[in-house]
Amino acid sequence: MAVNKLLVAFDESEGAKRALEMAASLIEPNPDAHMDIVYVVPIPLLDESQMTSFKDILDMMISDGEDLLANAAKDLGPVAERTDSLLLTGTNPATEIIKLIDQRDYDLVVVGNRGLSGFKEYLGSVSHKLLHASKIPVLVVK
Repeated sequence: MAVNKLLVAFDESEGAKRALEMAASLIEPNPDAHMDIVYVVPIPLLDESQMTSFKDILDMMISDGEDLLANAAKDLGPVAERTDSLLLTGTNPATEIIKLIDQRDYDLVVVGNRGLSGFKEYLGSVSHKLLHASKIPVLVVK
């Protein structure tokens, strides 16, 4: 399977950092390969009046997400020029990533494993949800 367009789901976890390293190593030998790094700013379900008071916090969260992506991209060395950063917002990161996968022509999704096990993994793991909902292969990096 040729990997020409790759998506990395990223957050601040060690698993995500390992996933980014793995993804960079996968596209490095192929000069035509491209990688997108996506971070989803989680937004709680709020009504209109709550959202108005939440706006300042949301702006700060978005700014933090942009900084996180900028720092991740600068550590990629030679593949940085073939990498784009995408910032999304939504109530469920896995759902937003699946929507992105459905909109674009990716060959592979790479995501870190948070190290959760049992019931916690089943309920909350983005990697678990991506494994079951993605229409393309998902590589979970431990």
